[in-house]
Amino acid sequence: MEREARHVRTQDAGSLSDAVRRVQRETGGRILGAERVPYDGRDINRVKYMDDRGRVRYMDDTPRSPRAPRVPRQAELPPRGDNS
Repeated sequence: MEREARHVRTQDAGSLSDAVRRVQRETGGRILGAERVPYDGRDINRVKYMDDRGRVRYMDDTPRSPRAPRVPRQAELPPRGDNS
């Protein structure tokens, strides 16, 4: 059980560190901190950084998660007679 919990923490830390690297790469700013916060029923990574003008900013980064392959939609139904 403890081993499983440690593995979950490692995955969370990895996605947070990925977010930090992504924000640093995109902004070139100095990273001041990072945390996972609940937002809209899920957890997001919030990274605090200092931009090139010395202003403190936040960037929210949604953790990347493996997704199921997209299934093509069935053909749309034709419009109803009152919508044409």
